Amino acid sequence: MQTAGVPLGNGKADPAVLRAANAIGLMLDRIAVLIAASAVVIIFLALMAEVVVRYFTSAGLGWPNEVPNVLFPWLIMGGIVIGAHRGAHIAAEFIRGHLTPSQLRLLMVAIHLLVAVVFAALAWLSLGVISITRTQVFPITGLGQAWAYTSMLFGFGGIAVASLVNAVRVAYAADPGALDHTDTEHMT
Repeated sequence: MQTAGVPLGNGKADPAVLRAANAIGLMLDRIAVLIAASAVVIIFLALMAEVVVRYFTSAGLGWPNEVPNVLFPWLIMGGIVIGAHRGAHIAAEFIRGHLTPSQLRLLMVAIHLLVAVVFAALAWLSLGVISITRTQVFPITGLGQAWAYTSMLFGFGGIAVASLVNAVRVAYAADPGALDHTDTEHMT
C-alpha cells in the first residue's frame, strides 16, 4: 500500500504501533505538502498583485514584497519535511549493500533515532530564536519576523517526527532496505 509516494507498510495486519506511525507520518506529509503548496500559491498571488497594481498605477502595494520573506522559509521547511518523511534524501548505498537485513535494520533504526534526537534539540533551540525575533517586525505589514522563524520549529520538529515514524517503519519492515527507495521517475 502506498499513498502519494509514501510507503505505508506491507498491507498485512501490521502491529498497532506501525499503523499509528504510518498515520502520523501520513498526516505530517499532508501538512507539509499543504504548507509548501500554500506558500508557493500565496507568494505567487501576492507578487502578481504587486505587478498588476504597478502596471496600472505606477505605484506598488508594498506589502507583497514582504510576503516572500515570511513564506519562503515555510516553503523550504515544508519541502525538507516531505523529503525526510518520504526518504527522498541523499543516501550512502555502498554500506547498505554490504549488510544483512538485520544489520541494516539496526543501522537504520539507530540513524533515524539519532536524527530524531538532533532535530528535536534543534527544534527546542529554535524556540529561543523565535522569542528573540518576536520584537522585530516587517516595516510595511507590521508582522513579527517570528512568523518566518517559526518555520524552523515546524521543519526541525517535523524532521524529528518523520525520523521517529521512519524508525518504527524500519523496525517492523520485512525488508528494511526497500523502505527508502523512492519512485525516481516522478522526482524530477
